[in-house]
Amino acid sequence: MSGTSDGKVAGYARFAVRRAGWVVGAWLLFTVVMNVAVPQLEVIAGQDSSPMVPEDAPSTQTVRAMDEAFGNGGSESFVVVAMERTAGLTTADRRYAESLVGELQRDKDDVVFVQDIRKPELRTALTSKDGQARYLLVGITGATGAPASMRQVTAVRELVREHAPEGLTVQVTGPTATVVDLTTETEHSVVRITVVTIGLIALILFLIYRAVAVPLIVLGVVGLGLGVGRAVVAWCGLQDLFAVSTFSGSFLTAIVLGAGTDYAVFLVARYHEQRRLGVEPTRAAALAATRVGGVIAGSAVTVVLATLCMVVADLGIFNTTGPAIAVSIAVNLVLSLTLTPALLALAGRRGWAEPRESKAAGAWQRVANLVATHPVRMLTASLVPLALLAALFPLADLSYDVRDPLPEDAESNQGFALLARHFPVNEVLPDYVLIQADHDLRNTKDLALIERAAAATAQHDGVALVRTITRPTGKPITQASLAYQSGAVGDRLDEAKQKVAQGAGGADRLADGADRLDDGATALAGGADQAVVGARKIATASSRLSRGMDQLLTGADAAISGTGDLRTGASSLADGLTTAADQVQLAVDSLGLVHDALTTKSLTCGLDPACRQARAGIKKIWEAERDQLLPGLRTAASGARTLATGTDDLRTGLTRLRAGLAQARTGSQQLSTGQRTFARKLDQLSTGADRLADGTGQLRGGTEEVAASLPQLEDGLASAVRHLRTTRREASTPAGGGFYLPPTALTNQSFATASKLFVSADGRTARIAVLGSTDAFGPEASTRSHEVRDLVATSFNDTRLADAKVSVTGMAATNKDLRGYSVSDLEVIGACALLAVFLVLLLLLRSLVAAFALMATVVLSYGAAIGLSVLVWQYGLGIQLDWTVAAIALVILVAVGADYNLLLTKRMHEEAPDGSASGIARATAATGGVITSAGVIFAVSMLALMAGRVTTIGQVGFTIAVGLLLDTFVVRSLLVPALATLLGPRLWWPQKPQAAAAESGA
Repeated sequence: MSGTSDGKVAGYARFAVRRAGWVVGAWLLFTVVMNVAVPQLEVIAGQDSSPMVPEDAPSTQTVRAMDEAFGNGGSESFVVVAMERTAGLTTADRRYAESLVGELQRDKDDVVFVQDIRKPELRTALTSKDGQARYLLVGITGATGAPASMRQVTAVRELVREHAPEGLTVQVTGPTATVVDLTTETEHSVVRITVVTIGLIALILFLIYRAVAVPLIVLGVVGLGLGVGRAVVAWCGLQDLFAVSTFSGSFLTAIVLGAGTDYAVFLVARYHEQRRLGVEPTRAAALAATRVGGVIAGSAVTVVLATLCMVVADLGIFNTTGPAIAVSIAVNLVLSLTLTPALLALAGRRGWAEPRESKAAGAWQRVANLVATHPVRMLTASLVPLALLAALFPLADLSYDVRDPLPEDAESNQGFALLARHFPVNEVLPDYVLIQADHDLRNTKDLALIERAAAATAQHDGVALVRTITRPTGKPITQASLAYQSGAVGDRLDEAKQKVAQGAGGADRLADGADRLDDGATALAGGADQAVVGARKIATASSRLSRGMDQLLTGADAAISGTGDLRTGASSLADGLTTAADQVQLAVDSLGLVHDALTTKSLTCGLDPACRQARAGIKKIWEAERDQLLPGLRTAASGARTLATGTDDLRTGLTRLRAGLAQARTGSQQLSTGQRTFARKLDQLSTGADRLADGTGQLRGGTEEVAASLPQLEDGLASAVRHLRTTRREASTPAGGGFYLPPTALTNQSFATASKLFVSADGRTARIAVLGSTDAFGPEASTRSHEVRDLVATSFNDTRLADAKVSVTGMAATNKDLRGYSVSDLEVIGACALLAVFLVLLLLLRSLVAAFALMATVVLSYGAAIGLSVLVWQYGLGIQLDWTVAAIALVILVAVGADYNLLLTKRMHEEAPDGSASGIARATAATGGVITSAGVIFAVSMLALMAGRVTTIGQVGFTIAVGLLLDTFVVRSLLVPALATLLGPRLWWPQKPQAAAAESGA
């Protein structure tokens, strides 16, 4: 420290001692005013909106884009309202869940989105298969980790419990709720941690000083320092100079208590040293502040600069904690350098702060002598364990699971356990792959590409289920499967069949007509048989006619040979024969018409043997009457007429008469034969023809209906053909991959519901929900989330979606971003803090070798502390170290460890400017007690963080505590003195020993 700086410190110290009462009063007044005028730190922290992950994080940007596409653009995070009734959800539970939607939607200040469980399809999807649990998502404006989300989650919890039915367990969970629970537990732990810390520090102080006054002075300084430090940090947050969070208050409390105690102990140690030399109390207090003030200032500056390096971090837990600690340490530096000397002067004047004999001085002298005598051995003894512990550093398996730090009875953890009992793994913690295109994706080609990406994702290791527009339930939609397409063809054909079935009545009538036609034909055959009977009757009459003709022929013979009034008889006979001929002519004409009808007009008679036989018989009768009977009668009539008129010879007439009668007899015989055949058929043939006509009439009506249905059948088949051809064309493309969703499916109600869940209203954004088979908070899930994103993006290469933006969000993706930011923050914070501390050491020691050597020991001590924590927590207790431990422990251990080394090295520079081993031993012995006390007190204050219920804070406290103890008992006591002894005068390079000695003497 330069002479100018020492002079300023001395001036402040003399003023504080001379105006001790005023200084104490001023600090008390300032503390009271600040704590009254400025809201408490927790209130200011609750007004902050800094998220856990930066707003420009890929996962956060994707959440915002997804909310704009599927929500109302106002959701920054989501919570899950989980419900359970082990006996099975009741109707009252359903009504409660549905009413809850409306109540949450009315809370415009806290809620911007509620999953509408009133819709049947959503209610089914959000209800467990065992019927015992149900959940719904609620969107809030507070980002995960932002204090604003704490108020909103609390409001949601109060609302959902207000009207919950008796026996229904209702819990609000989700990552955001977990962070809120973590914040709440941290706040509740602050009071406990503060009480435990002050109690432990008080106990150690009483053990060290074995008096009441000095511990009370130290505790008073530390108490005021904590009160004013918190108030100043709250004021800075109120003025938006920097953001503060709940974690700011937790770490600030422990570090201020530890550092403030250290500064006070350093001053008390120098004060006691001066009192032992006989310096009066007021001057001793001033000298103590002057001699050690530079070291305290340098120590505080290292902490301030190291913690300020956290401002450059991206993560909120770092950039809100670092500035708060830096400001509080700066305030405590001023308070320690003014209030502590003032209190020592006031107490010293009354004899309350006198030193007591220390039994530890001799022990530290022996340690110092051992190091000076065996520097190599002591260097090895200290380096080996530190190196072995540091070797465990790379084995650290950091946890990014925000649930781990919380106790199992935290509401969010209970909610996760509830969901795990009833729903698939990661049901409410899926990864969402967002696909943003420049056109509407609701077409078969783009849906085929999305399905191809979903199918590839489903095959990825660790993926349990994939849901998207083409597979809303986790399986490809039925309409897009080959089985469904085949079924669709069958359905189309079935539709055609149904249309044909509409003409089934006509087909039935057609069949009935055919039956009737057959019956008619049968009846026609039967009628022919009966016609035979009738014909037989006619044949009998014909036989009688034939016999009469025989008798007539006999009479003619008698007439020829007989006598009588032949002329008269012949005339009468001629008239009778003419009449008979006329009658026969009518019969002949009628039979000719019948024969002609059966031959030319009946299409069925030629098919029926009986009808053909009847027609042949009629022909014989007709021909007999036409060719035989009728000519014979006419010939006979002509002969009789000739006989009657006497124009012919009587014999010739009689002969011709006889010949005619003979011919007529032959005709009558043929008539008799034909009539027997005709009689068998005629009557029933008429009846059969009538029935046949009826049957053919019905056949005609049926065939007309069938003909009318044939176009419908044709249309159905044509539709099926078009469907098959379109399916072949669309599904056979490489991009389609065999997937084809017909346009008709896009208008389906179920598909429309799924579309709203997985495709935005404008159709330009689609999302794929990916449920992993491993813990969503685990490293495997984080790695898989980005692999899935890359897989989806790759599947779109050389397709119409090649230019689509593909991003991923969800708990696993957020943890992936968190992991990346934490690693980069650790690197940046570490490099910045190491550089800042190195420059401070270089400035204060003005030795490049000393500054570099001290930094090396600090880094080694930090590595050993992390290694020991890995050994205890990860391998001993089976609990992973939280990701925050490494960065926070680095800043504190580098800064505080450098402080202790700086205090020792500055004393070495005073005692051994030439690098002598004896001078180094004196410095080691002189500072051993005070540095050990300070280190133990600071370590205890950090161990007090384990009194809280948040594992993360406990791990940070443990790691810093063991690091400080290693610094105190190994690095400061053995390693640095041994290294300084081995380096000798080279320790102060590039300073010259003579110059250093001269300065020392000054």
